[in-house]
Amino acid sequence: MILLTSTNFLVVLGVGNSVRMDDGAGIRVVEKLESDVELNQLDISFRYLNTGGFDILDEIDGFQNAIIIDAASMADKGLKPGEFFHLTDIGKMKSKPALGVSSHGLGVLSVLKYADIGGYEIPESIEIYGIQVKTTNYFSEELTPEVALGVQKLVKQVKKRILSLF
Repeated sequence: MILLTSTNFLVVLGVGNSVRMDDGAGIRVVEKLESDVELNQLDISFRYLNTGGFDILDEIDGFQNAIIIDAASMADKGLKPGEFFHLTDIGKMKSKPALGVSSHGLGVLSVLKYADIGGYEIPESIEIYGIQVKTTNYFSEELTPEVALGVQKLVKQVKKRILSLF
């Protein structure tokens, strides 16, 4: 599958549910990046996905580079709400055993394992940013204060990374 789009250098994909509190953090980051005047001058496709899972493959298919931003629950790894992680060598991670289920169905790394089987042309470079949630238990479009602050910090870091690609 090839996406019919005017751009194919970089896709920035926000994944999450914007009405489940902190689960919308990835969406919020991409909204802020998309509204950045400097970034709008570049060959970037900004995308949003509420479901995750295999739909991620449709969104990144045909691009050279992808940055995926999602809320995460990594408290067991020591992350506090609003803190984030950055995975850069997704190619090597795809060769490891599939990871478990996420709140969006299958996790991103698990889904990427199936790209070849489905005939997808996934990007040569895929990076994932995950921001630690505090709560996703209630319906609200508001982020918790800790995660809202983390979103501001993550926007700055991702913008810097995007500019380094150009």
